[in-house]
Amino acid sequence: MSQSLAHDAKLQARSGPRSIVVGVDGSAASLDALRWAVGLAGFSGTPVSAVHAFTPSYAEVSPPQYELLQAEAAQMLGVWCAEAGVAESVDPFVVGGGPGALLSVVHQTDLLVVGTRGDYGVAHLHIGSVAHHLVHHTSVPLAIVPARVAGDRVSRIVIGVDGSVGSSAAVTFAASLALALDAAVVAVHAAERGTEVPVLARVREWVAPVAAQGVAVEVEISTDVAPVTAICRAIAGKPDTLAVVGTRGLGGFSGLRLGGVATHLVHSCDVAVALVPRAS
Repeated sequence: MSQSLAHDAKLQARSGPRSIVVGVDGSAASLDALRWAVGLAGFSGTPVSAVHAFTPSYAEVSPPQYELLQAEAAQMLGVWCAEAGVAESVDPFVVGGGPGALLSVVHQTDLLVVGTRGDYGVAHLHIGSVAHHLVHHTSVPLAIVPARVAGDRVSRIVIGVDGSVGSSAAVTFAASLALALDAAVVAVHAAERGTEVPVLARVREWVAPVAAQGVAVEVEISTDVAPVTAICRAIAGKPDTLAVVGTRGLGGFSGLRLGGVATHLVHSCDVAVALVPRAS
């Protein structure tokens, strides 16, 4: 096969997310997340929907009033997309029911994106927050994007792996995305000192789905450090990175629940973090 035909075949094999939904509330953080998602989609040819979850500011409204307020919300969403400079690149629409209603549209998408501040953000991931709800209830990967992520291009993906079902889901997602973006992949595992050699063999087994896509994988084993520290070391100085972890794991990557790896990654690494739920 010629190099040209081989390149075309690789392009056709790229899948990546088939669609992306971004929660937009007009905050600077949500617009940063929208720009990031459009930049990501630009390399994979993925359609992006900018979704505003709308709730009237007062409890009781008549159907005509509700329709008027919803139309005003849709108009504002268009303004926000224009402010972000992506009005021509996204499909804006409004859903009723408040920010949690974002979950009503995720069954139609492969990636949900939110910012780290704002009504849809994750300022503290405290109990009752929208982000907490999304992390625990989304059925699709959730990307949490910090403000002012440098650049639009994701050219490097760092995966936290531990051999669990959740880690396997993260590897599968990262494999597809890396192929679509032509991104480098680094698999990170936190291990006890003296176990590096046997662990290295296991990590290579865990990330086999990435290698099967024809994507080279660099493996980094960090010893006697916390999992978040291991991931952040792999990310340091490389703002074009996307961190990918499963929402449930074993050992070093357990839980990703409130106060766990996800929270620390979002606050510590200054890059987008994709939380991947295990397959149902």
